[in-house]
Amino acid sequence: MDERIVLGGALLPAADAELRKGWGVRIADGAIAEVGPNEALTKGAKGIEVLDARSLLLLPGFVNAHMHSYGLLAHGMPMAEAPAGFHRFLTDFWWPHVEDRLDAPMVEAAFRLACARSVLHGVTTVCDVLEAPRAAPGTLDIEARVADEIGIRAVLSLEASERHGTAAGRAALFENAGFAATHGAGRVTGMMSLHTSFTCSDAFIREGKSLAIESGIRIHLHLSESDYEPSAALDRHGVRPVTWYDRLGFWDSSVLASQGVALDAGEISVLAERGVRLAHMPASNCEVGGGIAPVPAMLAAGIRPGLGTDGYVNDPFEVMRAAFLIHKGFQRDARVMPARTVLAMATSWGADAVGVHAGILAPGRRADLIGVRLDTDSPLLAENVADQLVLFRSGSDVDLVLVDGRTLVRDGELQTADLEAARREAHAQALRLWKKEGR
Repeated sequence: MDERIVLGGALLPAADAELRKGWGVRIADGAIAEVGPNEALTKGAKGIEVLDARSLLLLPGFVNAHMHSYGLLAHGMPMAEAPAGFHRFLTDFWWPHVEDRLDAPMVEAAFRLACARSVLHGVTTVCDVLEAPRAAPGTLDIEARVADEIGIRAVLSLEASERHGTAAGRAALFENAGFAATHGAGRVTGMMSLHTSFTCSDAFIREGKSLAIESGIRIHLHLSESDYEPSAALDRHGVRPVTWYDRLGFWDSSVLASQGVALDAGEISVLAERGVRLAHMPASNCEVGGGIAPVPAMLAAGIRPGLGTDGYVNDPFEVMRAAFLIHKGFQRDARVMPARTVLAMATSWGADAVGVHAGILAPGRRADLIGVRLDTDSPLLAENVADQLVLFRSGSDVDLVLVDGRTLVRDGELQTADLEAARREAHAQALRLWKKEGR
């Protein structure tokens, strides 16, 4: 049995748990075996490796419940002007100038740097949705290899739609199923992925759902990222998107819907009744002008959304702050979205949403944990630990990252990849992408 002990200065086992001073964890074969006081963990522990992290607050690693790693290549991409509205953003910029231009070297470079950056900032799991309809088959295998090299936990999928024809869309469906069949139980797993109601027909949605059920995997889709999709669904089907999917028998607890910006009360009720999982992207929803998702209403209905970056800003602390602040301002109510709720979205709720057995430091869970420096500017207390993390810490304060008990970051340094080399290659591939458009 492979065992190690991590001594903590303090430990927060879960977002809703009590802060424990002088506690740590014992890890066996990549899973949490014991959580308790440092002295109890080390008593009689002869021959077991001890990692001294008593200057750190230990907590579950963050889960990025929705990421497009390739989006990193578009950071700073020159644009003549911002498109008017979210759908114009897709049709005039994102589809023709980014997604449709991606190839395997671009995908690999972006995924490597995005994962390296994510791990450095305390992300231990990414749910990455690749939208590269013209890239050669096998891009998910490339991402899986990179995830293995870096050591991050990853749920990977290739988004399928009929935007380039039904045959191309079906090929993506079967690529997802094939990938999931060969990555069923390890640190890297697969998921089925569909785009939206305005790029997929009834028959295509049914086929994707049936294939996911047959493959025994979860299924993802984008849902109402702006007012455009509800409007288009009403014109095309006579009902809003959630009702259309419901009539197709699509909704159940195996579904992860990302975004959910333009949902009304009735749609939220249906999603809650069907046990659908959601992922919230507060920062990117604002960046593309999509709007602000009704997350407080989701919470009131019993939905427990995860938190994602969408590939826009991959520091989970920045995204947590956005979730904490944006809804307070929009609702004009400082009581909404308390820090412990936001922290749960970034950890245990996100883990549940993407289907990984992590997000909580408890026996039997995977040993995905991080250590954040305890040098806060004001005292860290049991009453304020979530606020200290969500509001006043950043990715640069992460000093230790373990996934499956393996050390990926120590003393703030990435141990499993050359960050500078990854950045240089991503720069080169970004310039290739931009040059294709004469930018």
